Amino acid sequence: MNTKQSRQKALSLVAFLMLLVATTAQAKRVVERPYFLCSNNHKLEIERVTLDKKATLLDVKIYQASGDVGIDSHASIMANGVKYDYIGSKQLPKGVFVKVPECGYVAATLRFKPMPETTTEFDFREIADNSGWNIYGVRLDGKRPQADIPQHLLQQAPDKNSKLPATDLNLGKTVVAVRLLGYKPEYKTTLDIIVDNWFSPQRMPFAHDSIGIDGTCRVSANAILPTVATIRVNRMEIPFLAVPNDTTTVTIDLPTLTLAATHLFANDTEVKKFVWFEGKHAAVDTELQSVKTMLDVYGDTFFDDICGMTPLQYRNYVQQSYARLSAAINSNAAIGSATRTLAQNILSMNYASALFGFKNNISMAPMITGKRGVPRADMRIDTLSYFKPLEQLSVLRSKNQRYYHYLSDFTSALRRQYMSADPLLDDIAIGKRLSRSFNRKCPLTEQQIAVAHDSIANDMVRELIFANNDDLKSQLSAADKKMAEIKKTANASSSYLSIIDIDPKMSAQQILPTITDKYKGKAVLIDFWNTWCVPCRAAMSAIRPLKEQLHDVVYVYIADASSPVDKWGEMIKTISGVHVRLTKEQAAALAEIHKFSGIPTYFVVNKEGKITYQKTSFPGVETLREQLVSAMQR
Repeated sequence: MNTKQSRQKALSLVAFLMLLVATTAQAKRVVERPYFLCSNNHKLEIERVTLDKKATLLDVKIYQASGDVGIDSHASIMANGVKYDYIGSKQLPKGVFVKVPECGYVAATLRFKPMPETTTEFDFREIADNSGWNIYGVRLDGKRPQADIPQHLLQQAPDKNSKLPATDLNLGKTVVAVRLLGYKPEYKTTLDIIVDNWFSPQRMPFAHDSIGIDGTCRVSANAILPTVATIRVNRMEIPFLAVPNDTTTVTIDLPTLTLAATHLFANDTEVKKFVWFEGKHAAVDTELQSVKTMLDVYGDTFFDDICGMTPLQYRNYVQQSYARLSAAINSNAAIGSATRTLAQNILSMNYASALFGFKNNISMAPMITGKRGVPRADMRIDTLSYFKPLEQLSVLRSKNQRYYHYLSDFTSALRRQYMSADPLLDDIAIGKRLSRSFNRKCPLTEQQIAVAHDSIANDMVRELIFANNDDLKSQLSAADKKMAEIKKTANASSSYLSIIDIDPKMSAQQILPTITDKYKGKAVLIDFWNTWCVPCRAAMSAIRPLKEQLHDVVYVYIADASSPVDKWGEMIKTISGVHVRLTKEQAAALAEIHKFSGIPTYFVVNKEGKITYQKTSFPGVETLREQLVSAMQR
């Protein structure tokens, strides 16, 4: 071999080795669609994880119908007890909120300091105090997390001969015992158990504070008839049959349920089964899960679809939806005759309700969907011909209508024209009027109690409204005691946290002057929020650095009674500033006076006590800084 050939061979070997080194140096570990244990939100999903030597990359999508979204600058990932800070994102720069496009999601690549390539599991934490979008136990080993399901549940055999409970009145408590397998308190899982008995508030929520450390929760509600109720775990809804004087035991595989609630895994066959029932009606409860999307003509795209329709077009649309869903129920081989009867009755009543509600639904559709320029429809109809299809609904002439949880919607004169003569509806109508005060957290007055005694003929219906009244008084008493404890603790032991008492009877016009008069000579930032508002909490975290810089500004946080006292009391411990709690009526009146319809909403008040800036939705840290600095100078 000559010298030239030797030199070329050596150069080729060097080039190969350099390429090999470069390739090795650039090696990346990529995990597609990583499984995870739990999430405290239904918006942010991790589609891909890339572990590189320079950074750990999370390809995410944030799902939201409209508005703005952003990632908190304090976001991090935690693995093996080590924190890896957020570097940033081209699509979602730090401190910037981005408008959600029409597709309904924002896609972004989030960069973090590099984790070891051998990492098998990590937590994504947007905010350290768990108030942001957090995802726990993100798996990088490709293994789907599964809870340890008790053997007797796995061996359950469906009872195709099960029967529905009778529709005779039977006043008593319906008890629901829930166990979340794979639960941890830090997940901040929300659990709502919704049982409607005509005279209770529309929702009977039990937030995560009610869940025991072992993932169990046992609650009861007044009931008078068997009806389809709902357990809502985070985003996922689980229907079941709530029956008076009966107990339903529900076991939920939380990791699998959480995966099933995502866009990424919703269609995977291995995440379809995540709930097991025990009790007299376990077979019906189990079968309901396979038809739960067929009970309601109000589908996911309902208001988008009907936007701009005429009443006749709307009726045709609702009829077609009803026919399609009814056929799907009839052809479902996974359910027995009892569940099929129940599902058809609920669907038929829902169809009738949707038809009766055509004016409200068509009118509200543009506002709900955010569509502008939609022409106002002519709502005039020939009532006789328009509602004629309802004559074919046998459920309206049957006591099976009583399975419908919104039966109280059918007490109007128009609706009752199409229903069998049921004296129960007269009593429901009276009770419904009397119980409106329950939604305002106001017990019945002596006069209302007298009306109930004199006007409600059915003893059980009357006792039901009294039972709800007694429950409300007990809840208010407990809330008052809790509120007193919160005030005592906050005002006695904390120099950075205070609470201003606002009389529940104070008029809305007096509220802001009462608050701001205390701080004349200082700039004030007023933040309208509630514990259930995720964007509110995310924005609070984003302005923490601003609060540290602008010490002379007074930060006032106003929530209302829709925030449970216990949860509100816990959350304000981490929110330095002045806190105010209003009634729902006061909050609504204040919003009407100042013409805002959502939260978070911000007011900047200058040193003279005048509002100089108002904005609904988070305007960004820099905008707030500019407005506050300006207010401090006036």
